[in-house]
Order: sequence, then structure tokens, then C-alpha cells
Amino acid sequence: MRGNRTMQNRINKELSLEAKDYILKANQIVIVPHAGPDGDAIGSSLALMRYLKKQGKQVKVICPNAYPEFLTWLHSEDELDVFEKTEEACTTYINDSDLIFILDHNSFKRSGDVGKLLEKQKAPKIMIDHHPMPEAIADITLSDTAMCSTCEMIYEFIDAMGGNDQIDKDIAECIYTGIITDTGGLSYNSSNERIYQIVGALMKKGIDKAKVHDKIYDNYSANRMKLLGYCLNEGMELLPEYEAAIIHLTKETLAAFDYQDGDTEGFVNHPLSIKGINISVIFMEKDDTVKISFRSKGDIPINQMARDFFNGGGHINAAGGRTYESMTKGIEKFKKELPAFYKSL
Repeated sequence: MRGNRTMQNRINKELSLEAKDYILKANQIVIVPHAGPDGDAIGSSLALMRYLKKQGKQVKVICPNAYPEFLTWLHSEDELDVFEKTEEACTTYINDSDLIFILDHNSFKRSGDVGKLLEKQKAPKIMIDHHPMPEAIADITLSDTAMCSTCEMIYEFIDAMGGNDQIDKDIAECIYTGIITDTGGLSYNSSNERIYQIVGALMKKGIDKAKVHDKIYDNYSANRMKLLGYCLNEGMELLPEYEAAIIHLTKETLAAFDYQDGDTEGFVNHPLSIKGINISVIFMEKDDTVKISFRSKGDIPINQMARDFFNGGGHINAAGGRTYESMTKGIEKFKKELPAFYKSL
């Protein structure tokens, strides 16, 4: 590794160099994160985009749909498009691209209508992701569930290609954003010492940690804070016999608090602060589905519940899913399956 031999890169170098060959041959590149992108999806996409631009490539990030307002500070208007807002232009750009990066997801289903479009493309595809059970959707797959975030993987990927010296402050801040948002500020999924070596390296690149934390955690609307208060006061149900908590949010409730995309980010973690609660789930009505987020502590494999019963999956302590039934039926199903799941622990 360049510059510091004591810091061991954890990504596959042979595959990274193979990916580098694809990059060298490409002219126009598109980067696609998953639908409902979070800090890791946006941060990894923008970090890679800026690195590729330094290689003289034409690059654009195309998000399947809207992303949280508190992440907009990371990029300028011409760096990122939202497919659902500018479908025709995005479709043309994807069709004209000769290299496709799929970041922070491992199935075409996770990027909605964009995924359906990507599935038809003959351009080479490179997937970089840290979620379990990757599907065979790319020519090169860099997948590692031991990584705390896709942003950690992007740092290692750039480094493995020999580009560490091209990671500047802007790229470093994007990477740091993904690392802290996917680990709850390094509070979970962050036991490997390599993560802290990378954070130290990012600080040497000049990142302003205080600014990043302020933009992410101290930049919410008053309505978002009121919505959180409602969740904890009226929208939360405790099931202490199963060490679990459920939060439910209807469309009507979200509208009453002028909900904006990203407003509920992190809400599912709050019940885990309650003594004796080790499982937390939030059900949220959105469009024609009910979106579900799962969290757990320790070695409780909450991703198993998401995968087996709610069309989802994810990490052992952080997963997502959805149901196309009503919220009431979705919660009833969770309560029905919870006793057996709890007994199996």
C-alpha cells in the first residue's frame, strides 16, 4: 500500500486492478446507488465519481429516487441526477455509458426502475457492496460483508488501484460521511481497527469532522424533531417479553409533520437506548407499500427476520424490508413471527 505499509488494504487487489482496466478504456461512466439512498450510498457514489473525474472521465451519479435533504451539501447540481425526476435524460445517459458502477446494493431490484434499465445494458458493470448474498449482476463483483460501509470499500478500492494520493478533502469528506452514517457515528458495525486507520487517513486529507457532523446530525427541521417526539411518545409500542420495540408511522402522521425524504433517518435506533430492548422495528407507510427498518444489538440476526418474512435483508444488526399488505397486517405478521424468532436466539 502506498505511503503506509502498516495499514493493510482489505479489498481484493487483483479485482481492483481488473476494474482499473475497465476504467481506463471507458469514456462515459454512470454510478448508481440503491433506491432510497442513505449517507453511505450517496457518499460512496460521490467519492468514486470525483476520483473518476480526476482520471479524465465523464461521470454522473444517477439516484433512482429522492434522497435525504441533509446530504445535499455534498455535491453540486451537475454531479447527481434523480431518475424519477428526469427519467428521459437519465435513460439517455445510461444508454450512452460504456461502464456502469453499482454501489451499496447487490441486486437490480434494489434500484427499482433504474435496475430494470441496467439489467438490459451490455456495458460492463462493476459492483461494490458490503451487504450479504450478492446476486450475479456484474462483470466484476467486490463484495465484503465484513466492511462497515461501501464508503470504506471505496477508500480501499481507490487505494488498491494506486490512487490514494488523489483522495482530496472533498473525496475524503464523502467517504467519512458514509462511514459514520452506516455505523451510527462508529457506535456499531465498527469493531475492526482498520476502520479507524482509514478515518485517521481521511483526517490527514484535511476533512473537517465538526462540519460533517453538523451537516448530518445538527441540520434537521423543526418538524423532523416534532415527528421524532411523536414516534417516541405515541407511535412506539414496547414488547418487553421479547426485548422488542415497534414504531409505526402512517401516511397521515407523516403528512401532519410535513415529512421530507430522510426525516426518519435514525429513528429506528432510538428504542435500543431503552434498558432491556435489543430489537427495534419501524413500519412506515410510503406510496403503495409499507417500508420496514430493523435494528438489533449483539448477535441477534435481525436480517433473518427481514429476509424470511418481509422481502428484505441486510446486515446482522441492520436490515430493511417491505410489505405490500396494510401496516396493520404487517405489524400483526411481525408480532406473530417474533416469539419463535426470539425463542431461537
